[in-house]
Amino acid sequence: MNKINHDIKDSFELFSKLRDENKTIINSDITFEAKENNTRWQKWKSEVEHQICELDIEFIVEVQKGTSKYGVKLHCKDFTKQPYFRFDSEGPAHRNYGIDIPLEEQSINTPHFNSFDLNGYPIAYQNDVLKNDSESKAIQEDVNFGIALFCDETNTKLKNNCYPQYQRQELLLDLNHKSLPNFFTDNIIFE
Repeated sequence: MNKINHDIKDSFELFSKLRDENKTIINSDITFEAKENNTRWQKWKSEVEHQICELDIEFIVEVQKGTSKYGVKLHCKDFTKQPYFRFDSEGPAHRNYGIDIPLEEQSINTPHFNSFDLNGYPIAYQNDVLKNDSESKAIQEDVNFGIALFCDETNTKLKNNCYPQYQRQELLLDLNHKSLPNFFTDNIIFE
């Protein structure tokens, strides 16, 4: 059985507000840095303003280099040590334990959201979008779709009411850059 998060169990009303109420992501520029404890992953984070709460909240996106695997998190270290809401694009299925959950419904494949129930137990679930195979596959393969879905699920947006956008750094080209010679045509003489 999974470990109870006592912070959430003891303050479930605060947890619900942190998760459900409107939040604004402060920094719209997504610039990834190497994750400190795992160089195969890149991490971006921004402060979040909460509509009714003064606690420090972070919006975090992590992307595994060279793959489509990513995760999105909301974390409030003033409230609990672990992120209080997550999205996993890939990985192992999560098992939801509980007397009220039939055995055949306990395993939740990725992609899925990770949250907590009233008793502080971690739970995974798929919303209607993730239950649709074609939409689920598109979200699994595109971090921007996943960020948008996460933002919708948690009422989190940028100040301009849009979603943050991630662009893979290795795919960015400056097509207007003039100082590099064209190695294919600069040394050709036409007669």
